[in-house]
Amino acid sequence: MLSGPLRDSKRTAGVLRCCYRDFFYTPRHAELLHLRRKESIQLSARFAGLFVLVLMFAVPFWDGSFHVEMWSSQTFMMRLLVAGVAAAVIANRAVSSRWRRRFPYLPMLMLIVASALLCVFGGNDPLATDRMHSSHSFLVLGLVVMIAIMPVTLAEAGVLALPIVGLMVIGLQGGLETGLIPLEMILAVLVPLAIFSALVQLYRTVTAAHEIAIDPLTGCYTRAFGMEMIKVSFDGAMRKKAPFTVAFIDLDDFKQINDRYGHDYGDRILTEVGESLINRFRRSDLVVRWGGEEFLVLLPELDMVKAAEVLDRVMAPGLAALENGQVQKASVGLSERIADAIALPHNLIDLADRRMYEAKKRRDHEDMVAAGLSGRRHPARKSVAPCAASKVQSADQSVN
Repeated sequence: MLSGPLRDSKRTAGVLRCCYRDFFYTPRHAELLHLRRKESIQLSARFAGLFVLVLMFAVPFWDGSFHVEMWSSQTFMMRLLVAGVAAAVIANRAVSSRWRRRFPYLPMLMLIVASALLCVFGGNDPLATDRMHSSHSFLVLGLVVMIAIMPVTLAEAGVLALPIVGLMVIGLQGGLETGLIPLEMILAVLVPLAIFSALVQLYRTVTAAHEIAIDPLTGCYTRAFGMEMIKVSFDGAMRKKAPFTVAFIDLDDFKQINDRYGHDYGDRILTEVGESLINRFRRSDLVVRWGGEEFLVLLPELDMVKAAEVLDRVMAPGLAALENGQVQKASVGLSERIADAIALPHNLIDLADRRMYEAKKRRDHEDMVAAGLSGRRHPARKSVAPCAASKVQSADQSVN
């Protein structure tokens, strides 16, 4: 049998893997999570840069390094270097945007390397006092604490800790003055704790994003997360000059189902509808529960013709099984970025919404099951693939 802490750690690791697997439904979703994580890491680095800059300007009043003989010393020069790196990190100019996207922890790594070099050169400077060495120790300890609040992976935390580990080795060999505080002993305790704390921050970031992004009833993505993904996907389509289609889906007569059978039965239908939509679309597509019985599907790199064909296949079997042996049907409206000449993502959604309501109005109400149950007695006419002259009209039809 596993002991309590070990069993809990294994359970936590399993939950983290599940959160990653569930959240990374498509590469685009993973891209958004990585974007949020990178923003958090870079924001933490800029906060660390502010801490370093303030400390570099404040400690001379405490350790008395304003003396004229110190201006040409190793300590003074290295402090100027550290302050310069901190200013560059705050201004977001420490590394190029390309390298920041690939390695978001690089600005923080530059701060740590510069601070470690300050400790090494200051520790071997004969003009430096114990108070100066202690100031450098506080600087490194502060950066270790900053690592603890960053949502970094184990590999990234290891890279950030390398300069500090090197500093500990130098201190243990007796070649580094650490002032009033035995820096290497404190770091030996704080560095592992900081790495563990950083992993906890990563776990919390992933789980929080998962809870915010996933609708607990349908398993689809929430409206808030869907809005973020629409912006990301729409901007990507514009950069690539690729088509981008949005499908607005509204379940037929769902209110009558709730009124007749109750909300528990309606929730079961919504759950089955969500599972059907998720399983029938591509992994690169995004299914969003927009509200109530409304769903939004993002179809990247699909034009209106192909999107209509896809929706026709998806809707043909019905989205859920009903009590009377019928199946849940839905009305659909389509809009496409290029064909409809739309420059803003919310306009794309609004157009698909209007077309869905127009399609719902054109439904043949004589085909509906008696007593108001959703479903049709006979298969409705399939949507005709739009052509140049009738693209918008066919996209407005209710797709089975």
